[in-house]
Amino acid sequence: MKTHNKRHQKLLHHCLTKRKLSQDAFLVLTSLTDEEVCLWLSSSVGQVRKIVSTLGYLVEYQLHRSTRNNSRAIFELRAQLEKRLCLWSDAAGLQSIPENMNSSQLGLLMLAQYNKRLATLWSIRLGLDIPSTPLMTSSPYRLSNVVHQVLAPILVKSDAI
Repeated sequence: MKTHNKRHQKLLHHCLTKRKLSQDAFLVLTSLTDEEVCLWLSSSVGQVRKIVSTLGYLVEYQLHRSTRNNSRAIFELRAQLEKRLCLWSDAAGLQSIPENMNSSQLGLLMLAQYNKRLATLWSIRLGLDIPSTPLMTSSPYRLSNVVHQVLAPILVKSDAI
C-alpha cells in the first residue's frame, strides 16, 4: 500500500508542477480513494500501456470486421490477441467506432465507457488525451464484461495484496 501511495504522490507532484491538467483530470487525480490508488496505480506504465493497447486492438478488430474491407488487418489483429479475446470483442456490442485513431486512443475510449475516472488516470500516466469522439455500444454491461477480461490480471493481482 505504501508503494501505491508513494506512486500517487509522485504522479500528483509531477502533474501539478510540470504538466497542464484539465479540470476533470485534476479532480480525478486529487480525489482518488485509497482503494482506487491501490488498484489503479499498482501496475507499471508498461502494463497500463499494454492493457490500453489490447483494448484498442479489440476495438480495431471490430472495426475491421464490420467494414469487411481489410482481411489482412483482421489476421494481424488475431495474431496480436488471444482467441478468447477476439470472441469477447464480438460480445462488446460496439455500434459506432471512430476511425483514424491509433490503438491507444481507441483503448482509452473503450476504458472511458467502462470507467471514466480510470481512463482519465491512465491517460495522465500515459501522457495521452482521451479523444472527444465517443465510442458507442449497444450494451454497457456487455462492454464491461469485455473490459473485465482484459483487466483480469491486475484485478487478480490486487486481490492478492
